[in-house]
Amino acid sequence: MTKIVIVGGGFGGLQTILSLEKKFRTNPNIELTLVDKRDYHLFTPNLFEVATAEEEITTVSQMTTSITIPYAKIFNNKKIKFVKSGLNHIDPAKKLLELDRKQINYDYLVLALGSQSDFFNIPGAEKNALVLKDLPDALRVRNQIEFSVQAHKFDSQKKTVRLVVAGGGYTGVELAGELRGLADFMAWKNRYPREKIEIEIIEGANALVPGFDPRLSRDAYGRLQELGVRVRLSARVTAVDEHFVELMTGDKIAYDVLVWTAGIKACDSHLAVGDLDRKGRLPVNEFFQVKGHREIFALGDIACVLDGKGHPVPSSAQDAQDQAEYLAYALPYIIKNLKPPKPYRNIMHGFIVNVGGKWAIMSYNGLYLTGWFAYLVDKLAHLRYYISVVGWWKALQAVIFQMEIYSRND
Repeated sequence: MTKIVIVGGGFGGLQTILSLEKKFRTNPNIELTLVDKRDYHLFTPNLFEVATAEEEITTVSQMTTSITIPYAKIFNNKKIKFVKSGLNHIDPAKKLLELDRKQINYDYLVLALGSQSDFFNIPGAEKNALVLKDLPDALRVRNQIEFSVQAHKFDSQKKTVRLVVAGGGYTGVELAGELRGLADFMAWKNRYPREKIEIEIIEGANALVPGFDPRLSRDAYGRLQELGVRVRLSARVTAVDEHFVELMTGDKIAYDVLVWTAGIKACDSHLAVGDLDRKGRLPVNEFFQVKGHREIFALGDIACVLDGKGHPVPSSAQDAQDQAEYLAYALPYIIKNLKPPKPYRNIMHGFIVNVGGKWAIMSYNGLYLTGWFAYLVDKLAHLRYYISVVGWWKALQAVIFQMEIYSRND
């Protein structure tokens, strides 16, 4: 019996085990196991929607349903074992995983542990800022915003409530854009002057979503300004305390709620079975094998995958899915050990960024669009992903449900 264990059920890990299950479904000598600390798959692209949804309009139960898919539902009638547990230690010599309450052996191990927020060792950032990496994080952001408004609703002179997003990448831009709707609702609900709820996004580079098409930066900037969001560029954070963000220029920005979306690094680097790069990632070869361990693979945010020029490829959900599909192709060759598989070659993907309400920016294969149609394409991309996980009918129901509840505060 050949035991293949995947640790982590994000985009890369889940697609790997589903693809392998299709390939090995009729093979009685292959055992597939997914290990994850959650008992559900989290659809992270919608975290910003949860963080900006008002509880009076959309319940916590609806939010949970909209962004999570239980593994029991995904793996129904599939040849996959599931173990809910965290990973504590890897013993490559014994091919043994030490989990929270048990140990399991493997013949081939795939690490898809994902990422966590990177605070870049900035004093006070991790202690004082909120993050947006999981469902509880999103609910915490939403609750903290409401608390900040309610804390001053009975003041004779209403203070200005300032919501600050640190980081102008994909997540930061999407969150800042959607905060406008939540701020409008909070002002109405609490009879609070809308002009005294301010939203600001700060980015250390000289453009939003740096490193991509300059049109994206330009149009995202313009859209956020239309929504009343203040955009501060070339603003590198040097320190954070309970009330202020300090910049390299010496300026201090007061805040009531600070959400940190400034960067990510690999999760659980202490579990490393090899050398790490500066982002805590495991360097891998063209077959995703970790250096020195033929039977251990890494993909997604925890892996440092190089392109043909020796540069790390982007960490995105699309790239993780590409890597999962490749690994499902390559692993049977490696198991049989007859001939090596073709090496992995990454492809450049387009992008879609939502910037408030039913408005998005899309660039794909030379086609560049802004507005409602780009938003619709994004929903179709979500539908395509859900189909790969739960089938077309359940996928259609899920995406329609998401569009219904997320549009309530647009």
